[in-house]
This record gives sequence, C-alpha cells and structure tokens, in this order.
Amino acid sequence: MWNAGRETSSPGTELSENQAKKEKERLIKELQLITEERNDLRDRLRFLTERSMKNRPHFRPNPYYEDLERMEEAVMSILHNLEMENTEVHEKNQKLKKEITFSR
Repeated sequence: MWNAGRETSSPGTELSENQAKKEKERLIKELQLITEERNDLRDRLRFLTERSMKNRPHFRPNPYYEDLERMEEAVMSILHNLEMENTEVHEKNQKLKKEITFSR
C-alpha cells in the first residue's frame, strides 16, 4: 500500500512540474510585455517633458522623418491656400447672389 501511494504521487508531481513550467513561461512573457510597456511609457514621458527631440543627447536625425516634415509643411501650405481661395470664391458667390436677387 505504501508503494501504491508513492506511485500515484509521482504523476501528480510531474503534473505540478508541468504546470509550474507553464506558469513560469506565462509569467516570463507577462514580465517581458510589462517591461516593454514600461520602456515605451518612459520614452513617451521623456519626449513630453523635454522641449524638443533635438535636445536629446542621443538624438540622430532621421532623413525620412525630415522629408515627411517638409512634405507636411508643403501640404499644409497648399491646404491653407485652398481654404483662402475657397473663402474668396464663397464670398464672391454670395455677392453675385445678392446682385441677382436685387436686380430681379
């Protein structure tokens, strides 16, 4: 009987070892995700608290980012010009409508 009890505890020990390994793997993955999130939040905080990215000691200009900034400036300029043009056309249209209404 003593041996029988011992044999049944062995599979239970293996099962608990497997569960322990799975739990360990899960915790390691969770720790990695939390560490990654912490690092991301730390970088965001650093970015927000500094006046600009260029003040960072490890800042290396990204040529693609600079090109993108130039393109954004150009697009914003075109957008502004179109908005101004649209406003002028709208005002002229309103004046013409008033003249047409007045002349009738």
